Amino acid sequence: MCTVTIVPHDDGFRLVCNRDERRDRAVATRPMLRRLPHRTAIFPVDPAGGGTWVGVNDAGMAAALLNRTVPSSAASVNRRCRSRGLIIPRMLDCDSVADALDIATRLDPSQFDGFRVLAVQGRVGAVASSDGVALSRQTLDVSRPSMVTSSSLGDDVVEAPRRSLFNRMMTGDRETWLDAQARFHAHQWPSRAEISISMERPDARTVSRTLIDVTSRGIEMCYDPLGPAEPITVTVL
Repeated sequence: MCTVTIVPHDDGFRLVCNRDERRDRAVATRPMLRRLPHRTAIFPVDPAGGGTWVGVNDAGMAAALLNRTVPSSAASVNRRCRSRGLIIPRMLDCDSVADALDIATRLDPSQFDGFRVLAVQGRVGAVASSDGVALSRQTLDVSRPSMVTSSSLGDDVVEAPRRSLFNRMMTGDRETWLDAQARFHAHQWPSRAEISISMERPDARTVSRTLIDVTSRGIEMCYDPLGPAEPITVTVL
């Protein structure tokens, strides 16, 4: 599960992704430059499924995956045969958000548990959603700070408190947004750690934080495993 925010600034945008996982899940392979059939991209790899949840390519397009946990949906039952992490590398092989969303919305939703994928490039953003039965798409307003979040406790459990916090922290001037974004992703309510943005509970915690900067000067990913290992920064030339 993840919390993803996108903050625009004068020279591009910054995407930050907190990844929440079970404590017994295998540690992800740290990000590196990867040659795809048509593009070059940076992303970490989840050894459990061989895919990824976040990445950016040399066209300046960033993409992220969030699981969907909807109690009333069949998608909340883990019975699908394909890893959702395989979707993001296919999207990162595209030149544009439109092409990436076409890839996502042409998938067979019955093959995957519920998910949301988002893609951002410049001032264009979009989200594709699946409940395991049908796929839909919508534009994402990236002219202002935006947030998408999920939790295995139920997306509806965390949506309201996390969004309220995000909106309060982003009320300042444009010059304060990047600092507010960093503070948001590190935030933990002392009495509600299980639903916090930097979450923690006996069986799961926020295991990594990924920062993607896309500017006129270059494209960079900084990956922090939030443990004893040092953060790593990878640049697309």
